Amino acid sequence: MSEKKLRKRAEEAELKDNGLRETAPDERVPEEHVPEERTPEESAAEVFVQEELQIRLPGRTLDAHALVRERVAHILSLGHEPSPSPYNAARLPGFLASCLNPVYLDEPVYLEEMRLEEMNQQEHQGEHPEPAAGTASSSSDPVPLFNPALSAEQVEAACREYIRCCTAQLMRYAEPADELVVESLTTLGAPLTLHYLLTGHIPDEHTWEHGEPDTQLSEFLHSVGAPAEGESALFCSANGYYTPGEHQMSRDKFGKALATRRLRWNRRMERTLNAEAHMAATCGAWLVTPADPLWPPQLNDLGPDRPYGLWCRGDSRHLLDLASAPSVALVGSRDPSIYGTEATTHLAAELARRGYTVISGGAMGIDIAAHRAALTQQGSDLPTIAFMAGGLDRLYPAQNSDALNMIVDRGLIMSEVSVGNTPTRWRFLERNRLIAALARHTIVVEARWRSGALNTARHAMEIGRTLWAVPGQINSPNSVGTNRLLRDGLAQTLTEAADILEYDAVAGFELGTEHESEWDRAVSSSALDELTERQGRVWDDLSPRSYRGVDEIAAALGLSARDVMADLFHLGRCGLAESSGTSWRKVRPAVAA
Repeated sequence: MSEKKLRKRAEEAELKDNGLRETAPDERVPEEHVPEERTPEESAAEVFVQEELQIRLPGRTLDAHALVRERVAHILSLGHEPSPSPYNAARLPGFLASCLNPVYLDEPVYLEEMRLEEMNQQEHQGEHPEPAAGTASSSSDPVPLFNPALSAEQVEAACREYIRCCTAQLMRYAEPADELVVESLTTLGAPLTLHYLLTGHIPDEHTWEHGEPDTQLSEFLHSVGAPAEGESALFCSANGYYTPGEHQMSRDKFGKALATRRLRWNRRMERTLNAEAHMAATCGAWLVTPADPLWPPQLNDLGPDRPYGLWCRGDSRHLLDLASAPSVALVGSRDPSIYGTEATTHLAAELARRGYTVISGGAMGIDIAAHRAALTQQGSDLPTIAFMAGGLDRLYPAQNSDALNMIVDRGLIMSEVSVGNTPTRWRFLERNRLIAALARHTIVVEARWRSGALNTARHAMEIGRTLWAVPGQINSPNSVGTNRLLRDGLAQTLTEAADILEYDAVAGFELGTEHESEWDRAVSSSALDELTERQGRVWDDLSPRSYRGVDEIAAALGLSARDVMADLFHLGRCGLAESSGTSWRKVRPAVAA
């Protein structure tokens, strides 16, 4: 790249700062007078994409320092906002300007660096000229990529924000669970996936085989003391299923499929990312991605059908509650019978009272009855979650807006669809897989022969969730689907909330905990029947989640420490309790086969 060309770009950047655009050698027109023309920033971005994206300095094709300069050049060509946010990252692979070393963002220093680089390339022998102060003169002694004033935690947070920004754009651009996008996300990561969709470029051989090329920059993370796990966000592997190079299609097929999708989705890029960010902020929506610690891991059970990310409304801390609390999905007809509504209200209220999170789709009928019933209870910090089939800026249906707004206040509303998108029939069907995956149990209360609730039931069975059905009248059209599930042995019969509570107790689940392998031991339930009255009291007082000392148990039961110790040793021999040395906890017996 010549110095003349770089200085030309710097002059154009100065025109941008002054609000002018260059239209002719002797004419400059204020930008606001030409509203239909594209902005200088957009023009500069297009020029960069078309002419300079693939530039590599001779002999340094995969050199980390050259990649840094290339990405910084892109940031400079687009400009960066003074107040970085999750939405203002570059449109192509790069880093948030907020975490870069200021040296790379200093235009004069950058131009000097490029000039020195050209001189170094021309001089194959002899001493190289001394670099200007503050510049990075060679790949053997580069300045740190990130701002040295930032901690490793701040660098990692900025990288996560960049991935979140790329995911937000990808969700607006691509259809959910698209085969090509899933393939690219798994093997290339969100930034490169977005890059190829926006530009139409096909990955080069090295990127195709090795994935996100930021692995060439790991030395810079170490230079600021970032821990090894801090690299995961930058390298797109924090989602746990990033497997670079393990493609399911050829590079040629990928390129053809990419071209088809660009034609199909091109109109979706008409709304700018800043406009979408404003819409999201207006309605209070926020984004969680698979690279975030709060991402619900249950959704990964969907495999290739997992969502790219989730837009949410409500308190983000509720995602922590979701990780620790048991959950149940209630689905069914949109025009339920009185029996179906009463059954839903009873089951949802009782399960929510016992600490379960009730999940449904926010629609008319069974869905909204389940949400309303859960909201009446105080047993869970996260009483209910509603999955929408459209953007969260418009709560649908409008008739349920009062209940949906209550869910925002006390629970969560989620969608894999970007703000500004209206619900459509196919989006309702796509949404059902998320309801099934997020819940531990799926209950079909009422369903006709052909019903969206049966679609949810199918997804639950495919990923190994427990499926329940409420038996209905044999002459009721609303119960044909549920009765068929029971007849074919696909679902378990549910007549009261206690059925689920007993199932979880036997399976080893406890409210606020996940399944633990210690609870899987084959202990006959008859062992409980053989306990004395005092031994039974001691066993009842133990907790399966935490260890308790002998003195604490004795004080709670009004017994002597000697008697409690004797009973605990007996419970231990029967496999009904286990000791950590000085403390004890309960072991639940399994039902004998």
